[in-house]
Order: sequence, then structure tokens, then C-alpha cells
Amino acid sequence: MTNFTSALNDKILHFLYSNVAFQQLEEAQQYAFIERFGLDKKFQEIVEVALSMQESIQEVEATMPKILERDRLFLKTEQHELLKANMVVKGNVYHVPFAKKQTNFSPFIVCVQCSQSMKQYETYYKGLLLPLFNLCARQQRDLIIIPFNDQQHEPILYTHGQFTLDSFDLLFSMQQKGEATIVPAIEQALALLAGDEIQHVPEVMFVTDNQFTDFEAVIQADYETAFLDVDAEVSVIAMSEIDFEIQPIPFANKVFYVGE
Repeated sequence: MTNFTSALNDKILHFLYSNVAFQQLEEAQQYAFIERFGLDKKFQEIVEVALSMQESIQEVEATMPKILERDRLFLKTEQHELLKANMVVKGNVYHVPFAKKQTNFSPFIVCVQCSQSMKQYETYYKGLLLPLFNLCARQQRDLIIIPFNDQQHEPILYTHGQFTLDSFDLLFSMQQKGEATIVPAIEQALALLAGDEIQHVPEVMFVTDNQFTDFEAVIQADYETAFLDVDAEVSVIAMSEIDFEIQPIPFANKVFYVGE
């Protein structure tokens, strides 16, 4: 791998080889990952964002299960199939037997807005999501990403924060299109947590620009009680403080604003 990696930016290599999720890939998979993404300009920009918050991430690890401080905070094949294979549906409740996977933590669920309005933030929000793989791999904790726009998407499961080339590509290649409805993502997150047998420090994060077409439905529903019932800590990474004030997420415990 030496000849190929010599062409890569040192920062990219440092980020990858200091990432637990990447370290746990077999050597051939590491090589394939670097070959697929390493020289991609967009990937390099995403890693630059992730590196800019590395110090904050290290501080956060010392105080986990909290997320990140206000100024900075980062998203199917095999994992997707695993989620589908283990999911049991009872009415509108989705049950996934997380407790079978030797972990002391409930899943970390990230609802990521992928509407057209998020296109301008693509590099930034994907850079924000990258370190979460490392955090979840260190904690042996499942990372579940729920994309949302004006269509309902199936959750993407990264067991214990681990990824394959194909499952990482789902995140890297995520397209921003359409408008945003957040209620389906909220309901998906709650349904997954309703089936969580571990019930230890469940985390839900929303990455959004707060431009929803179903905001009235959000404020009319009692989601605060619903998240309290599953004992979940809810964080929001908002692209704009102004837009958040116009259309807030009232049940959030913590809000972080990009660029502050």
C-alpha cells in the first residue's frame, strides 16, 4: 500500500489511521477504501472539516455520552441487510435486538436532512458526521443514520460504528434533493428506540437547516414526552441560528450552531 498512500495528503492518512472504525478493517479493505476515496477532492474536503474538530471530539470522548460543544460537531449494503434481517415489526413499532451485540450502550441515531436546501452544507455536514464512526467504534455502539427529505428512507445501520466500502459510499454519495419533512424521521427514531433492550444512554441527533414543510405537525405533537419515555438525549446541529428560531425543534435538550 506504500506506493499508493504516498500520493495522499498526510492529513488524510493521519485521520484514517487514527480512526478506530478504519483500523478494524482488514488490510485489503483499507486499501480498497483509500483507493476509492483517498484522492477524491470532495472526500479530502470532508476530512478537513472532520480534522478541524478533532480536539473537540477528544474532549467529548472524555465526557461521553455527551456529543460536542456548541461551535463544532458528523454520515447500505451489508449493514442495511443486517438491520432488516433483525428487525421485528409490531404494528408501528420497529424492534431491533441491540442487546444481542455485546454493547453497554443504546444506539446513537442521527437523523440527517438531505433536502435540496442542504446542498450548500454538504461538505460540512458530512465532515461533522465522520468522527461519530470513531466514537461509536470506541464504545462498541451502533450508529444508525436516518436520511430524510420529502421521502421516507430506511435507516442505515453501522454495527458498532463499523463500515464497509459500500456502506460508507451510501453516506458519501448521499444526494440532496426535494424538500424536507422531519416527522417521518422523528417517528423512525422513536420506533427504533422503542425496541431497544439496552436502554442505556440512547442518543438522537438531528442535522438540519430547520426548513421543514411539516413544522406545524412537529409543534402539535408531544415529542418531548415521547423522547422522555425512551430516556433519549436529543441534540440538534443547526445550520442557521436564525432558521432554528423560526422553526425550532422544541424537544431538543441541546442545540449547536454551525460556524459559531
